[in-house]
Amino acid sequence: MNQIEITKAGLMTSVQDLGRSGLAYYAIPKSGVMDINAAKIALLLFNKNDETPLIECTCIAPEIKFHAATKIALTGADFNWKINENTVPLNTIIEINKGDILRGAFAKNGLRGYISFANDLEIEAVFDSFSTYTNAKIGGFDGRLLQKGDVLKWKNSIENDEGVTTIRIRKGPEYDYLTEVAQKKLVTNIYTIKPESNRMGARLAGSVLESSKYQLEYSLPVLPGFIQLPPNGLPIVVLQDGQTTGGYPRIAYIPKRFLSIFNQIRLGGKLRFSTDTTCSYPD
Repeated sequence: MNQIEITKAGLMTSVQDLGRSGLAYYAIPKSGVMDINAAKIALLLFNKNDETPLIECTCIAPEIKFHAATKIALTGADFNWKINENTVPLNTIIEINKGDILRGAFAKNGLRGYISFANDLEIEAVFDSFSTYTNAKIGGFDGRLLQKGDVLKWKNSIENDEGVTTIRIRKGPEYDYLTEVAQKKLVTNIYTIKPESNRMGARLAGSVLESSKYQLEYSLPVLPGFIQLPPNGLPIVVLQDGQTTGGYPRIAYIPKRFLSIFNQIRLGGKLRFSTDTTCSYPD
């Protein structure tokens, strides 16, 4: 069973991410982690994006039992963390075996710490965030602090058994130029990154996408992460040294939070695109 069990709640232990933005007009605060730097370190150790859920601990550590093998990272305040009876370090990846128990004590050299996971927790996003806002009972685990007996499941890795990495995309300005068949192909194709890719752009090999236009009337702005469709029907992803304008349809784009994941795929590596809002790292 891919899950963890909270055997002791600790104090104010909750599921958080880096917060939800743009909702102050509706009297919904940003919420999110209290120590952004420590949380980002926890996420970066697993190359996770800013909106990946993690556990925030305050003052008194929780106790967590692991019902399957996984990997975790601990950052922020030192809670004298132990796996079973063995002390474990902060700011590094820790191997977890089935049946292991993570426990700690009172925080020292700070107040708050963070637990990140190699596999993403199965938490429902509310207003595009996993952050717990207890006053409104939204986000996180049922909109509340974690309690003894709570069970949190985790998802499979974004890289499946075939070594295919799923990359989240959003529709681009010229997405509707794609035929209906091509729109389906865009998120079902398995692409490989061609060897001639470079810092300007990543060229993809796969099934050809059909479009009503392959050339725009004017050259329009493009940014790193934009996916263009040239006349050969094989997408090109604009990267950090790419041109600032282009004449090919911009059928989609990779949000900057996930472009780092894309840029770590090796030449010849496999990927698929997803527009699914329930995928493991929502935009």
